[in-house]
Amino acid sequence: MADAFVILTSEIQGKSLAILFINSNKGKPLLVADDYTFKLNKATATTKYWICTIKDCAAKVHTDSNNGLMKSVGNHSHLPEKEKLVVREVREKITFFFKIFSPLTFQLIFIQQNMHCIIYNSLKY
Repeated sequence: MADAFVILTSEIQGKSLAILFINSNKGKPLLVADDYTFKLNKATATTKYWICTIKDCAAKVHTDSNNGLMKSVGNHSHLPEKEKLVVREVREKITFFFKIFSPLTFQLIFIQQNMHCIIYNSLKY
C-alpha cells in the first residue's frame, strides 16, 4: 500500500491532481483530493495548509491562494473515504433543495390548510 501511494504522490508532484471543494457540516471549506478529505489548518497570504480530517493521519496538502494544488506531503494512515463522500454529497444536495423549496412548500401547505377559509371569505362578498 505504501508503494502505491509513493507512486501516486510523485504523480501529484508531476501533474495537477483534480481537487474539489465542499462544505463541512459546520459550513467550513473541505478539500477533497483522490477521495481523501482535508480541512483547512492554516492560511497565509500565499499558501493554504490543509490536514487530513482523520485524526492522527500525517497526510497534508498545500494549495496556493487561488486554491491551486502546490504539493502533497506525507502518507495517509487509512483507506480513502469514497462512501462518506457520496453520503456527504447527497446530504448537501438535499439540504440545498430543502432551502430552495422549503418556503414554497410551507406556503402551499398553508394555502391548502386554509382553503376553506379562503373559499368562505370569497363567497361572503
